[in-house]
Amino acid sequence: MATDLTAFARTALVVGTGIAGLAAALRLTHNAWQVVVLDHGTHHDPVPITGPDRHAARRLAALPHDLRFETRHSTVTALRPDRFGVTVAFNDHDDEWFDVVVCAQPCCRAERLPGLGVDAWSRDHVALLHRAVRDTGLPLSAAELLADAFDVHTDEQAAFAWWETTLRPHAIRRAFTRVR
Repeated sequence: MATDLTAFARTALVVGTGIAGLAAALRLTHNAWQVVVLDHGTHHDPVPITGPDRHAARRLAALPHDLRFETRHSTVTALRPDRFGVTVAFNDHDDEWFDVVVCAQPCCRAERLPGLGVDAWSRDHVALLHRAVRDTGLPLSAAELLADAFDVHTDEQAAFAWWETTLRPHAIRRAFTRVR
């Protein structure tokens, strides 16, 4: 008897359709996640792909370009994390639950989640990808490493810890270069 594997797929909400958000969505769908992407209709200037992002871009281009994610034009009005995931409230339809929320751009009050420190990029099943990108200047690398973290770790807390630890040296290096 065949089993429908999509019934067991992990779910992710990616807020933002910039380069980091789309890269994260692409990698997650490649690894059998069910992904919903929110597009607020804001378009950004082209992002120069240099340094470590060139390697990430090559890896992403090698993936199949089957964009199997759903795109919506909704707005997040609230995030309510629990032990297992996040209930997301939207402006135009009923609340939905996701295993993980990836904020590739600022989303509602995600920055004010309890216990989220000023220097933290993740908390309670919510990844603040936009903050990691701002701190490192590496949108593709940050998105790819986040997806790698979910490949390596089945527990979101362990995945987030690995992602922050792996990416943090790039933020320190960037802050050091700006000061000089």
